[in-house]
Amino acid sequence: MGLLTSKIKCGNTSFTHFYLCPYLPLAAGTDALSLSLIRFKQRVQPDLDAWIECSCQLLGSIPFSPDTIIIRPLRHDETTVRTDFPSALDLLGSSLAPHLGCRYFPALLSKSRATLPNKHLTREQRRSQLHDVYQLAPASPGPASHVPANPASAPKAAAPSSPGPVLPLPPPINPCTPFLLIDDILTTGATMRALIQILRHHYPACPIKVFTLTRAGYSGKIPAHAGTQALSDTGYHSISDSHAVSPAQNSSLETLKSLIIANTV
Repeated sequence: MGLLTSKIKCGNTSFTHFYLCPYLPLAAGTDALSLSLIRFKQRVQPDLDAWIECSCQLLGSIPFSPDTIIIRPLRHDETTVRTDFPSALDLLGSSLAPHLGCRYFPALLSKSRATLPNKHLTREQRRSQLHDVYQLAPASPGPASHVPANPASAPKAAAPSSPGPVLPLPPPINPCTPFLLIDDILTTGATMRALIQILRHHYPACPIKVFTLTRAGYSGKIPAHAGTQALSDTGYHSISDSHAVSPAQNSSLETLKSLIIANTV
């Protein structure tokens, strides 16, 4: 059992993409893991902990330099990272950092404006709206972001929580500082390419790896009854949030972890 891998091509360079399992788009039906991913995004337990613990376990087998900086993309309605309500990705990042011996620094990124939700946009529309929207904040002394270091501190449903310990800002970034970009799902790759482009613009030699919980599209792990082809420019729509909170879908932490791990092979 181990991480699944693919490549994200940006310009003439290909970057390694690690992920846990495939994601089943709504057009092909629904499955337990895809529904659980939506509950992760909503910070619902035990799904939140299951995805975080599996990520730490499997990504922990990959060696990372201790000066690696972990960052996440900003949500469509964010222009800077929120300090009052850490997202599920913040909880993932702040859990991965000590486990991998790296640093989580979400405040490194900002956006010049809010953007539209990606899920209803074509590949070209996603690429267009993210063009030159990301900026890098200077890695210099200043207020740090409040992100809980322990994902167990997150509520079982989306509700404001108390800020966790203050994360220290990293030292000045050198041209070869490695980056690990994290997200919950990779669809067209437009968001990750936007992050790669801004990082390589400022740090042309910096090594970059990408980790997402899932990858949209179809592979041998997708049930045969899905009956559809690979992700198209216009065919992807995420599962609506209303599907994610059905009591019938509730599973124990260990059951969810076993299901996620089983789908990594």
